[in-house]
Order: sequence, then structure tokens, then C-alpha cells
Amino acid sequence: MATDMASFHDNRSFTLSLFRSLSLSLCISTAMVACTTASSDHKTPAKEPEIQQVVVSTVQSLQPSKRVTLPGELKPWNRVSMYAKVKGFVRDVSVDRGTVVRKGQVLARLDAPEVISELSQAQAQLQAQEATLVEQTTRARASKLTYTRLLQTAKMEGAVSANELDQAQARMQADSAMVAVARGTVQASRSNYQAKTELRQYLTITAPFDGIVIERNISPGALVGAGDSGKPLFVLEDSRTLRLTVAIPELFANQLPPNSSVSFTVNAMPDRRFNAKLARSAQSLVEANRSMMAEFDVPNAAHELKAGMYAEVQMPIERTAKTLFVPTTAVVNSSEKMFLIKVQDNRAQWVSVQKGNVLDSLVEVFGDVQPGMAIVKKASEEIRDGQEVKAVQK
Repeated sequence: MATDMASFHDNRSFTLSLFRSLSLSLCISTAMVACTTASSDHKTPAKEPEIQQVVVSTVQSLQPSKRVTLPGELKPWNRVSMYAKVKGFVRDVSVDRGTVVRKGQVLARLDAPEVISELSQAQAQLQAQEATLVEQTTRARASKLTYTRLLQTAKMEGAVSANELDQAQARMQADSAMVAVARGTVQASRSNYQAKTELRQYLTITAPFDGIVIERNISPGALVGAGDSGKPLFVLEDSRTLRLTVAIPELFANQLPPNSSVSFTVNAMPDRRFNAKLARSAQSLVEANRSMMAEFDVPNAAHELKAGMYAEVQMPIERTAKTLFVPTTAVVNSSEKMFLIKVQDNRAQWVSVQKGNVLDSLVEVFGDVQPGMAIVKKASEEIRDGQEVKAVQK
């Protein structure tokens, strides 16, 4: 019986412990639910997203002038490669590389015996034809006098027969025709003689203008002649005035003011700056590189500059009328298109544009824009087309 009592007490203690544990767990669960409910009851409502603020600027109408740097090349005023007109041997050479020559000065002489022979033959033919003309002219004069006398005599009845008179007239007309033929032959012989004389003049090579011999490729005894596609006998150059040639890109082709002046430097004299004035332009673009060739005249009496030098040219560029400019940061070049963002009625609006000249912090734009239009100063693709924005002036 004692054992049963002890077992009864142990079961009771276990039941009480289990009851207390369940009660504690229930209280904790109830408290957590209450806390969660209270927290849910006092939670603040979600805020609406804020409207993005953007700094705006305005489109400006300007007509600025700027200077761009373009490469150029100095070329001689005149340059010629001289070849032989007739075939012959070089007899003597009077000049060498670097020789200063004057117009008409002899540079070299050629020997061509066949040319001299043909000239002599043409001269002889001319003299013979001239003698024939004199003979025919004399004969025609005599025939005319005979016919005139017979005509006077025929006024006396029976003095001259009609047949004799007709024969005299026919002889006069034939001799007159022979004179015309002789004159034509003389003219042809004279033209042939003049042509042969000009060929003989080609045996003497002379300078076509004042300049400097920059290349000599012959020596006495060399065989030269017409149709020779090799090196020229001489290369003559006049560099007292140089042509500064500049290829102006298509972007600036209509922005070169007439009578404009440029400054340039060359590598040989980096500390010197030279000036030149616009003389002429092609007024057409070269298809190969889409540029317009322009020339500036450079006085070079002292020969400080050399033909063939490259130059860095500072060129003035100016539009003929005012155009529109915006900050460079206002133009977005995305994969979709190039645009700026217009702000109207607190809404962002993408406007397609094209870029022009860049002037410091401004860039020229072309498109559906007007002066004074409000635009986002620092635009980006994050500001979407149609998005609501708040404009801020700074």
C-alpha cells in the first residue's frame, strides 16, 4: 500500500508540471499574437513616389565665331615637269638642281640631225614653189595682155577671127587658174616650213617662267625624245608665292567667310606663326573624303617656307545666320536616338536633334527646337519620355 501511495504522488507531480508548461506556452502565444495585432493596427500607410526634380536651361540663339585647327599643305605657285618635244641627243646642259632661272633662259640644247635635214628640205620646197608661182603669175599676165590686145583689134571687122579670140580667152583663164594653184602650193609649203622651224626650236629647252630648278635628270649625250614616259628632263618650280591648300570638312564647308585670313605654323619653325588670305575655293566637295579644297596665298619672297611642307592651320568658322545652342550635357546620344529633353507642363518630352559645332560648354543643335525653350540641363535616358518632373532653375 505504501508503494501505491508513492506512485500516486509521482503521477500527480508529473500532471501538474505538464499543466504548468502548457499554460506558460499558451500565455506566450497569446502575448505574441496581441503584440502582432497591435503592431499591425499602428502600421503607417505607404508613401507615394516623389516627383523627380530636374535643373532646366533654355535654348539660345547665337552666331558665334570660332577657330578650328585643320591640316594644310604648302604648294608652289607654279610647277612644271619638262620633257623633250622631239627625239634627239642632249648636247649640253646649262643649269643644275637649285639654279635660279628667268623666263626664256636656256636650260639645255639637243642635237637632232634629221630635224635639221627636214627643215632644209622644207625650205627648198618653199623656194621652188615660190619660183613656180612667179612663173605662173608672169604667164598669166602675158595671157591677159594678149587677150586684151586681140579684143581691141577685133573691133576692126575682119582683123581677128572669132576662133583666135576664143583661144586667147581660154589661155588667159587657164593661166589664171594655174596662178591660184601655185599660190595654194606655196601656202602649204610655207606652213610645212614653219612647222619644221618650230621643231628646230624645240631642240632648245627654255624656262617657261621664273623659278628654281628643283630636279635635273639628264646629262650630255643622253637620248631623249617625245613619248618618253620616264623622268622629266627638269622640274621647275616658282615658290615666291605659295598656295596653302586646306581640305575643309563638309561640316564647315558653308562656314568659311569670304576674304577670311588664317594663321598657321610648320614643324620646321614651330616658334613662328604665318598669315595667309583666302584666295579661292573649289565650291564643291571631293567625293573621296567629302571635303572642299580651299587655297590661301602666302607671300614667300625670302623663301623661308618650302613647298611641300605640312602646316597646322587656325581657321575662322562662322555661320551665315544665327543658330541654336544648348549645354553639351543637355544632348543625349543613346542607342535609340540623339535627343534633348524638353520640359513642358511639368512633363518630360524627348526631342530628336542633330549636333553641329561645339563652342566651349555649348553645342549647336538642329531639330524641332526654338529659342527660349526650357530643356533639362543634365539629361539622361533615366528621364523617360512623358515622365512627370519638377523644374528647378539654377
